Amino acid sequence: MQIQVTEFAPHGSPIVVAIVDSAFTVKGAGEAVIRKVAEHFPALPIMLVSLQPNGFRAYAPFQTGELLALLQLERLDLREIDISLPAPESDAPLPF
Repeated sequence: MQIQVTEFAPHGSPIVVAIVDSAFTVKGAGEAVIRKVAEHFPALPIMLVSLQPNGFRAYAPFQTGELLALLQLERLDLREIDISLPAPESDAPLPF
């Protein structure tokens, strides 16, 4: 499954935002997608966002309301990843 992602740092700490179908921004389906995206972005929090007829819906294991409002003010530089494939090996050290 290919999805669009970007890193967003509203308060200085980066968060990965993944644009997904509405079916994945609900409890149950969202956890599996977050685990797959986290393989590509170890140690970063993940927020799933879907476009709705009346706006946006977000799902994450943390509060999303304020972050979603701030995200709408940003110009996003999205890139595509395929979460059905294993994450590429990275030589970058973890941030801790």
